[in-house]
Parts: sequence; structure tokens; C-alpha cells
Amino acid sequence: GRPGRPGAAYSARKHGLHPPHKVQRHAANIRERKRMLSINSAFEELRCHVPTFPYEKRLSKIDTLRLAIAYIALLREILLSGCDPKSYVDECVKNGYKNQSDAAWNTSGELHLSTLAPHSFTHAGFTAGRKGVSETLT
Repeated sequence: GRPGRPGAAYSARKHGLHPPHKVQRHAANIRERKRMLSINSAFEELRCHVPTFPYEKRLSKIDTLRLAIAYIALLREILLSGCDPKSYVDECVKNGYKNQSDAAWNTSGELHLSTLAPHSFTHAGFTAGRKGVSETLT
């Protein structure tokens, strides 16, 4: 039946028809679900590539972004320094960042790389079994 006539809703249900706004809403919901799955997948991938805290179950999205920004800043400084990556980080941690007061990775919110466990540097490529940071970035 036509909309506005008595029994039109019953007729639409009977024949499997849905009002256009419901079809559009359903399609929009599917697109949004796919979009969120894509975003969440990207965050999971990013979490695999940044050093992690040993006690952290899972970083939030905002903390993941902050840590990634801080980590990129650290990697940039390592490349500019020309030093061995592990030696550079060890020296910075040992000296309390005395020479790195302007370092972005030193002041990124509550995420300080000095609190990362040594095992987390395996994610950064600081171990003998993996390519070093400088090799990865070239």
C-alpha cells in the first residue's frame, strides 16, 4: 500500500519493504561500524610498534597517540645525534635528560620513556636479534 493510507505499514511489512529512512540509517550504521573497525585496527597496529609499559594491559587511544609522538621525536633525536640508539637512550636516562631539556619525548604528558622497561626496547629494534632503529628508518 501507499504511505498515508490505513494498513500501509502492515502492507510494507508483509511485502518486506522498509521506509527509505530506515534503509539509509541501516546503511549508515554499517558504514560507521566498518569505519570504527578500521580505526581500531590501525590503533592495534600502532600499539605493536611503540615501546610499551610492562604493567600496562592496553594503552588507550590517546595514550597510544601521545606515546607514538614521543617515540617518533626520540627516534628523530637519535638519528640526528648519530649515536648508537641504545647508548643514546641509556645516556639520556642516566643523566636525567640534562642535555635534552627541550626534547618533545621528555615532556609528552605522563608518558616518559624513562619509565619504560628495558624489554620494551625490543619493540624499538634495540636488540641484537632485530634491525636497529637507524637501519629501519633508512
